[in-house]
Amino acid sequence: MKLLTRSPIVELLLRHYTSGVWRGNLAESSLDITADVISAKYETLPKAGRLGIDLKNDDGRYQSPGEGNLAILKIGSQIEFSPGYITKQASEVSPGPSFWLEGWEHTSSQGNSTLTLHGVYGWRLLENWHARHQFRWNKDSNEMSVKQILQFVLARVGLKLEVKSESSTINDFYPDFTIHPDDKGDLIITRLLSFVTDIIFIDGVKASLVNPQSSDSAVYSYGQSHIILQGKYHLNDWQNQQIRVEGYDTGSETPIIVDAFSWEQMECFYDKVMQITDRNISTIAAGQARGSAVLRKTQIESVSGMINIPVNCGQQLSDVIDITDNRAGLSNAKRRVVGILLSYRPDRGEYTQNLLLGGV
Repeated sequence: MKLLTRSPIVELLLRHYTSGVWRGNLAESSLDITADVISAKYETLPKAGRLGIDLKNDDGRYQSPGEGNLAILKIGSQIEFSPGYITKQASEVSPGPSFWLEGWEHTSSQGNSTLTLHGVYGWRLLENWHARHQFRWNKDSNEMSVKQILQFVLARVGLKLEVKSESSTINDFYPDFTIHPDDKGDLIITRLLSFVTDIIFIDGVKASLVNPQSSDSAVYSYGQSHIILQGKYHLNDWQNQQIRVEGYDTGSETPIIVDAFSWEQMECFYDKVMQITDRNISTIAAGQARGSAVLRKTQIESVSGMINIPVNCGQQLSDVIDITDNRAGLSNAKRRVVGILLSYRPDRGEYTQNLLLGGV
């Protein structure tokens, strides 16, 4: 048997991009702080995420962040977190999630000193953005689709939309949509995504658009060559088993009422109905599409759970994986990764990952 020694490592690179309204320096500067990492912990979720990094500071090397050779270490800098392993070949890392430096904390106790960096995920940028003015599209004609409005809002906080997969509705649906002054960016995005089956997840300076399909293939397997240390698998009843969509056909001046059902769920619990009223729904086909989209997301949310594993450096949000856990009756069962939590504590011999699971 050939054994390959693998020791956990993380690589941390701090970047700062300076710019201004009237004048900007486009030069990129960076600082590698990998060697000083004592511990690190991060979590990335569909609409949240945070990072905590402890750096050794016994000799005072980080006593003055933002000054001198630490000028790059300032609020708003981007932290690139790259987990990996030391193998016989080399120190190998995979590009990981990026966070924005929100603050730091010095700790001094019993001769020890550390600097803790606190990072936030891209969703925080949307949470902090409030519309200054009113915007409205598609009142009298088709101006911007759901996807184009998404791009507009994301661009307000410097995020680019990258398409991994997409529905036809997100490009073909032109809702009469208004952003009011002081509306929050994250709530606007949530409203737009309620029209479609698509979801987005954010990493660094880009937001990835995904249209989850039950036919999506698994990109990785757990439970055989990659062991599962602990697993929890939840299957719940659907929050809604019937979606009623009410719209209005302005041409014939008649109301439109469309129902979408899950007959299997109705056998379990009765009369769990969600009603949607939207004047943008002007055809039966549009009503059917909206009902199916909401019901599809309800189906995905009915499956949840978690697996604790040795770190997989290449795992990303929204990846489809398959799980084999005979004790839970699972064999190549497909799940979608909806959250990633990583803990790196070399002093405790801890280098593990929790994957939060959703339906496919």
